[in-house]
Amino acid sequence: MELLTRIQENWIVLLIPVISALVGWITNVVAVKMMFYPVEFIGIKPYLGWQGVVPANAMRLAKTANELIVGNLITLRELFDTTFSPEALAEKLKPATKQISDQIIAEVAETRAKAMWDNAGEFMQNKIREQVETEVQTAITAITNEMADNIDDILSLEDTVLQAVDRSKQLMGEMFYAVGKQEFKWVERSGLYFGFLFGVIQMLIWVEYPAWWILPAAGFFVGYATNWIAIKMVFHPQKPVKIGPFTIQGLFHKRQKEVSAAFGEIVATRVLTADNIVESVMGGPGREQLTGIISQHISQLIHKYEQHPMADMLVPAAERTQIRSQLLERIEAELPKQGGFFHTFAGHAVDLRGELERRMSALDSETYEGILRPAFQTDEWKLIALGAVLGTGAGFAQLVFIFGDAMKRLSQ
Repeated sequence: MELLTRIQENWIVLLIPVISALVGWITNVVAVKMMFYPVEFIGIKPYLGWQGVVPANAMRLAKTANELIVGNLITLRELFDTTFSPEALAEKLKPATKQISDQIIAEVAETRAKAMWDNAGEFMQNKIREQVETEVQTAITAITNEMADNIDDILSLEDTVLQAVDRSKQLMGEMFYAVGKQEFKWVERSGLYFGFLFGVIQMLIWVEYPAWWILPAAGFFVGYATNWIAIKMVFHPQKPVKIGPFTIQGLFHKRQKEVSAAFGEIVATRVLTADNIVESVMGGPGREQLTGIISQHISQLIHKYEQHPMADMLVPAAERTQIRSQLLERIEAELPKQGGFFHTFAGHAVDLRGELERRMSALDSETYEGILRPAFQTDEWKLIALGAVLGTGAGFAQLVFIFGDAMKRLSQ
C-alpha cells in the first residue's frame, strides 16, 4: 500500500516504463541501422568515426558466404551435373544463333560475293540461311557442352563473388538485410517489449530507492540487455523447445524455408548474375579457355564451308584466312554483350536459384546458422555497447529533465 501511495503522489514515475520502452526501441533501431550504414567510413580514421559493420567487413563476409556456398551448398561441377540442360539452353540461345548466322552470311556472301548472292534469289537465300543456322546451332550446342564440361577452368565462383562485392560494398549489406529482414525487424521491435518490462522493474526500484544513479544504471541495463536478448533470440534455440504451452525456437531457424528462398533469390539476382559472371570471366584467366573453345568450333564450322564447292565461287582462297579472323574477332567482341552467346549461357545454363534454395532448406541447424550469424558476430559487442551507452545517456536525461523533482519528494 505504501508503494502505491508513493506512486500516486509522484504519478510522473509512471512514465519510466514508457521511456524505457522507447529507449529500448531506439537503441535497437540505431544498432540495426549501424550494421549497414554508413556504407563509407565517416570521421577520422582509424578510430574516430564509424562505418557500417557489414560494409566495413564486406570482403570478409563475402569470403564466408562463398565458403558456405561452395563448401556446404553446391559446387559448379555439381550445379552443371545436376541442372544443366543443353536442350533448354539451345532454346534460349536461338537469338544468339541467328545473330552468328547473320554475321557469317553478311561477311561471306553479302560482302565478299554480293552480286552472286543477290542473283541467287530469295528462295535460295532462305535455303542457305536455314542451312547456316542449322550448322551454327550444331556448333553452339557442341560449344555449350564443352563449356559445361570445362566450367571449373572457365569460371571461379569465389572470384565472381569477391569482384562483385569489391565493386559495390553495399551489395553485402543488401544481401544480409534481404535474407534476415524479418529477424532485423524483430530486433528493432523487441526493444519496446523488453524495454517496457525492464522499465516496470526499474520504476518499482526507483520509487523505493530514489538514488541519483538508479536511472542511469537502469538505462545502461535496458540498452545493453534489449540488444543482447534480441540478438540471442534470433538464433537460439536452434531446435524447437517446448516450455509449457509454448514452443520456442530462434527466429532465424524457424524461418529456414523462407530464408532459403530469399538467399537463393538474392545470390542469383544480385551476386552471381550473368553480368557479374561475364565480367569475371572476361577479366580473368577463364577468358582464354572460353575463347579457345569457341574459336575451335567456329573454325571447324568455317572449314566445313570452305570445303563446299560453292565456296570456290563465292570467296577466293586468298581471302578465307582473313574472313576467318574477322569472324572470330567479331564473335569474341560480342561475347560480353547483353543478349549475346556467353551472356545468355551465364544467365540460363543452370538453375542456380532453385538449387541453392533446395539445398539450403535441407541444411542442418548449425551450418544453416552460418549464413546470417557472421553479420551479427562481426563487431557484435559494439552494437550491444552502443545500446548501453545510449541507454545510460537516456537515464541521465530522465534524471535531469523529468524526474529531478520526483526524486527529491521520494527522498523526503
